[in-house]
Amino acid sequence: MTLTINIKKGDKIDKILKTFKNKIKKFKLIKLLKNKLYYIKPSIKRKIKNNKKKFLIKNNFKKYDN
Repeated sequence: MTLTINIKKGDKIDKILKTFKNKIKKFKLIKLLKNKLYYIKPSIKRKIKNNKKKFLIKNNFKKYDN
């Protein structure tokens, strides 16, 4: 996976940075780097995933209770 940006002679720095940020978002590079900072055991990953599901379910029911 390579991230390349084509820069032309007359391009402004703002435009170049904007395209760089958009490409990073597209490749989800920040998320990959955050996940690779340290090792998380698979059991803990499962717990986090299950807790997110429980949280989403709990919050969705709160929205419809009113």
